[in-house]
Amino acid sequence: MGNFLDGKPQKLRSAFDFAGLSDAAARASKLFVKPNFTFPRHIDGVTTSPAFLRDVLSILSDSGAEIFVGESNGGYGSFLAAEAFAGHGLSQICRETRATAVDLSRAESRVYERNVAGRHTSVRLPRLLAEEVDFTVSVPVLKVHAMTTVSLSVKNLWGCCPVDLRLLQHAQLPRKLRLIADLVKAKYGIVDGLYGLDGHGPMEGTSRYLGKFILGDDPYGLDWAAAKMMGFEPRTIEHLRLISPEVRAKIRAGKIESNIEIPSVGWNFQLGLNIIDVLSLAAFHSDMVAKIVFDSPLTRPIYAAVGRQPRRRLS
Repeated sequence: MGNFLDGKPQKLRSAFDFAGLSDAAARASKLFVKPNFTFPRHIDGVTTSPAFLRDVLSILSDSGAEIFVGESNGGYGSFLAAEAFAGHGLSQICRETRATAVDLSRAESRVYERNVAGRHTSVRLPRLLAEEVDFTVSVPVLKVHAMTTVSLSVKNLWGCCPVDLRLLQHAQLPRKLRLIADLVKAKYGIVDGLYGLDGHGPMEGTSRYLGKFILGDDPYGLDWAAAKMMGFEPRTIEHLRLISPEVRAKIRAGKIESNIEIPSVGWNFQLGLNIIDVLSLAAFHSDMVAKIVFDSPLTRPIYAAVGRQPRRRLS
């Protein structure tokens, strides 16, 4: 399934070969790479390292495929994708790697609908991702998340949805993530573990130096293994329960191909919730509550009651 190695640039290419990504890229015409730019500038353990992203894009570009890399507007509609691109030096990275930056919030998009886990599910996606690329590579950061326990390859795909107030759709998140993964053909994940975020995420935890990366040929299977390595039980993580039956069966049978013994890795990440997190959980599991808290005349009074100000909104 994957490769778990010291996070040194010269080892990335062998990891690509081990997981089959080199061969897949060589057969592809167009690829999309989704980093985690959840803040307007790089912060260790919070956003994908520009240096690591450059190495990933460089190897993929050598395949001859046309490489696209991008993100949508961030956090509660509080900053533009263009700001995050500038803060991570994406223009220079693209010049060096012959990749093309794509602002997903400005790209042509449409709503896609399917039945997921027995329920009708819809999501807005750029047509480039859903209809044109051969597959997507998710390049997240190794970090905890107050609402979803971990934020890894699968959760990182949420940024493919170019809706500024995505937090108003969190109650449907597991099914929407499964739909996004299928539509954008998310076949590979490469977790940037140079620094991990511990204690509280996805923004305000403790940055821990690990110097690692984790690469796998199925984002759900990769995240299942990474969560184990972090010290969490994947079966309790709601969005990971929608892992494919085939990969789940391989995990149960111990037939996951890896260059290490996954249970031997004990990074012992912890997740702590504060009072705001506890209150936010109600909004996270109810779109109606989320609308009241984040996008209604009551938003400012609710924030004031917990000593906060609503984030700046895009206009």
